[in-house]
Formats: sequence, C-alpha cells, structure tokens
Amino acid sequence: MKNLSKWFGYPIYISKIKNFEEINKEIVPIIISNITPTNSQYAKTTDIKSIDLQAIDDNLHRDKRFVKIYDEINKGIKDYLNELHYDLDLFEVYITKSWATLSVKEQFISYHRHMSSHYSFVYYPQAEDQGNLFFIDDEAHKVGINVPKRDPYFNKWDTNNFAKAEYPATTGNLVIFPSMLFHETGQNNKDKPRISISGDVMLTMKEGIKSEHNIPSPSTWKKL
Repeated sequence: MKNLSKWFGYPIYISKIKNFEEINKEIVPIIISNITPTNSQYAKTTDIKSIDLQAIDDNLHRDKRFVKIYDEINKGIKDYLNELHYDLDLFEVYITKSWATLSVKEQFISYHRHMSSHYSFVYYPQAEDQGNLFFIDDEAHKVGINVPKRDPYFNKWDTNNFAKAEYPATTGNLVIFPSMLFHETGQNNKDKPRISISGDVMLTMKEGIKSEHNIPSPSTWKKL
C-alpha cells in the first residue's frame, strides 16, 4: 500500500512497511530500553507536555540493530523521489540524521519544521490512536478568509480549501514529506507510549555532475 497526495502544493507520501510486525518486534524493545536518562525525567513533569523523549541518538540510521527498518525506509525514500520524477542517476541521497521518539500520555510534539534538509520522514513502530500527524499550511492566512477546521463555510473539505491535513499515526506506516512543511503531532491520550522513528534527507549531485542550482557532491567540498 502506498499513496502520494498533495496538500497546499506539497507532495506527501505514505506507505505500509513490508514485514513491519516482524521488524517492530526487534526494534521496539531496543528503543524503550534506550531512553536517555536526562529526557526520561520529562515523563515525570506534567507541566512539560510538548517535550518528547529521545531514544539513543540522532544517528540511529547508522546503528546495526536497525538495519532492517532502514532498508525499508530507504526503499520508501527512493520510491518517493521516483514518484517526484527525480533522475536518481544524477543524485546521491543521504539520510543526514535520524532518531527515535517516545511520547508518553499527554505528550505532543508542537508546530515546527526542519530547515536543514530537503525531505523528512517518520515511521511508526508503535502508534494506534495516540496522536495523529498534522501538516499545516503556513500560507493560509494570505488567502483572505479564515478557514477554521469545523465551521461549515464550505460544502466539502479538500486540498483546495483546508489549511490543515491530518494523517493517522498508524503502526507500520512510513510518511515522507518536504522538510519545509510545518507539522505537529497530536497529544497522546493513552497510557501506552507512541513510538516513532524520524529522519532528514538531503540530495546532492553525484561526483562529476555539475549543476548551478543544486548542492554539489561532498567530494568537492573543502573544510575551513
């Protein structure tokens, strides 16, 4: 199962990871057992609900224990880029950082975007009705009409008039989207923690390929 749709002009991709149940049995216990001591204290602080719990570090994609899930995430990223008609013979694709997040009851992830990458992704090893993923059109105010979520100003809600798109946070789902797109995660109202794996993706030109408008190959860079 996969689907590519556009909200506010941005392509958002969702797919179901192959063999996700088998993979999740391996990675969920690792994530839960590796919550960092500093961030785990936030779980006891009821007035800090917008701070999630980071597990392990932001180089999860380099951790050998997570090879299977990143093999599937990599396939999804390449499928997404193919759907956008990139010529992948010209580009190198990098996951620059990736991390696991655990959100306990009453926690949410507030409105933000990722400014140091081209695309971002989130995979859900454990998430069922525990706070969905929302994408927000930050240009909506320029239209000249306020469009609240539930007020009946329109006969139908669709991508032409809705300023907020909701994607269910569902176990086994991979969602990929442009990093500049504002997003947030709803509050987890269940006792069971919501677990996600997120990451950022950069594209550079392959070595020997020149382009005025894209990032050149890292092989041409020089450290100052």
